[in-house]
Amino acid sequence: MTISILELYPAHLSLNGDVGNRTALARRMRLAGLEVSERAYHPGDELPEAPDIVTIGTGTSSAQRSLAADLARLAPVLTEWSEAGVVMFAAGAGFHLLSSSVRFGADEVLPGAGVFAGSADASRPRIITEAFAVESDFGLLIGTENHTSVFAGRPDQKPLGRVRHGVGNGDGTDGAVVHNSFGTHLHGPALVLNPQLTDHLITLAAARVGESYVPNDEHATLDATIDLARAILINKLPAPANK
Repeated sequence: MTISILELYPAHLSLNGDVGNRTALARRMRLAGLEVSERAYHPGDELPEAPDIVTIGTGTSSAQRSLAADLARLAPVLTEWSEAGVVMFAAGAGFHLLSSSVRFGADEVLPGAGVFAGSADASRPRIITEAFAVESDFGLLIGTENHTSVFAGRPDQKPLGRVRHGVGNGDGTDGAVVHNSFGTHLHGPALVLNPQLTDHLITLAAARVGESYVPNDEHATLDATIDLARAILINKLPAPANK
């Protein structure tokens, strides 16, 4: 069986190299001997049948505004896919666009797709964290963050994790998890730097098509290189405060 990956709006939402998330997923699956198809969606395209994985990255405020009409067209399908268990990974602005709404100013609110419960306020001063760290069920997630938003989710919605260093949602947490949909402020790209999370997403997607995902020695070799990149960022984290 072939596992299909669909990347939404790569020409508009790839500001922080988030196309690397799709690349990381496809590379790790192919190393495990799985068949993979990759497709990009651009405004006005016809959506394919439900893919197994959807990715969406970040972009400027103007890019987000330009996608408003097309996103409204996709919203019912995206929420249906999420509820059906399609794996989704949304970073930065993509995470915000898949929430209930994005506020750019007092009188400018862009409706989101509604995959994640909650709203983003994108009118805040810019947040830049060179070593952004999130404690999660998948261990320490590391990357960077670069956004002008805080995210207020519904209290019963699980975050991706708790922020160890940085801002994330603005309340000590980062991102959101709904069904098999994961939102985050992590860049780097996130799925390149955090193979433990990437492997979890692949395992979920493989199960949808009746396949098993088993990392092998080639993954171990790749992960040794990734560990070097992770170490550069981890070494920039401030020492834990004395209690």
